[in-house]
Amino acid sequence: MAPAAAGSPALDFVTKADHDVRVVATQEDFAALRPAWNALASQRPDLSVFATHEWHDAAWQWQRGTADLHVLVHAPGGRVRAILPLCRRGRDAGGPRRELAFVAVPDTQCCDVIAAHDDREAAHAFAAALAAQRGQWTAMRLAHVPPGGIASGALVDAFAALGFATRVAEAPGNPFVALDGRWDDYYASRGRRLKKANNLAANRLRRAGRVEVEWLTPGDGDEARAAALLAQAIEVSAASWKAATGTTLDQPGPGAFVRRLGTLARERGWLSLWSLRLDGVSLATELQLVHGGQVHALRSDFRVGHEDISPGSHLNHAILEGLFGRGYARYWMGPGHNAYKFRWAEGTQALGHVTVYSRTVAGRARAAWELALKPWARRVRDRVRPGPAAADEEDAR
Repeated sequence: MAPAAAGSPALDFVTKADHDVRVVATQEDFAALRPAWNALASQRPDLSVFATHEWHDAAWQWQRGTADLHVLVHAPGGRVRAILPLCRRGRDAGGPRRELAFVAVPDTQCCDVIAAHDDREAAHAFAAALAAQRGQWTAMRLAHVPPGGIASGALVDAFAALGFATRVAEAPGNPFVALDGRWDDYYASRGRRLKKANNLAANRLRRAGRVEVEWLTPGDGDEARAAALLAQAIEVSAASWKAATGTTLDQPGPGAFVRRLGTLARERGWLSLWSLRLDGVSLATELQLVHGGQVHALRSDFRVGHEDISPGSHLNHAILEGLFGRGYARYWMGPGHNAYKFRWAEGTQALGHVTVYSRTVAGRARAAWELALKPWARRVRDRVRPGPAAADEEDAR
């Protein structure tokens, strides 16, 4: 049995559920979990800032308009031993929300059960508790799960042992740059094409006007300066190509997330903000969190209409050069297959996506479709409709 988190309080504020698992469903009870939650998070340095209550608090500000809290707490004897940070989202024909997911946002870089790595007891308790909630959920989809973590290992095993259909799939990984060497050595290892592009961007910007790069370093307690740079990040995000996606920082959900995160991260000394300005106008920004020696790039944006002078590329170059030699371990770029990331990256952390299907009629139907019928339909389609190479060969005949 995993030890109780140091200083973890008894959970008198929630109704006890089966298997020593309690459900936290209100904002007040969620907030009251912070001390116990962060005591557990300290046992998972591999998850960095994404294990903390502060991160989930900020992420919930984005999700709260379209989801319900459904955080599971394993608390035998009233002492917190593990947390499964879930919410319920999606609706069946206007009814209650039926899909379980992590309390996460597009900027999340990794997620897992918040507990010691070897806590299989908690994984089995969570699986049993969710099995008892029959009819309350159809599928559970857990994204950004690290291989070897509890969610992709012990939790999946526990559900499979209870007869649930499960799937663990690969997902886009999280590329990184090691920061513990020398900048000159690292940059010398980058490709000639990248270096040429960086030189061109620097020259174009200098010809365009006065260039300034400002960095609010972690631990800078200047609240007014932090607020000004965060406002610049929100403004640039709104003017970026992402405006069509609905995820820019001026939108209600993302805005609530970034404002809450900015406040909490500044108070904890995690907030890092970069801004590139041309003649006093911010053209590119990056919002970062720095925690335990890990630098996490959450949002990198640039204003559309300035692609010809590449402000985003120039800022990325300045950021990496500025981060070397400061005692940091790694710079994490965030999950995704963006080409520019891999021109800088030295490695990638693998991530997965876990799906568990409930044993309700709706859950079994969804499992049949996603695990069997849909793959079969794709194979039939690919055989019937030739790919580009086959089509070219057919034309040649």
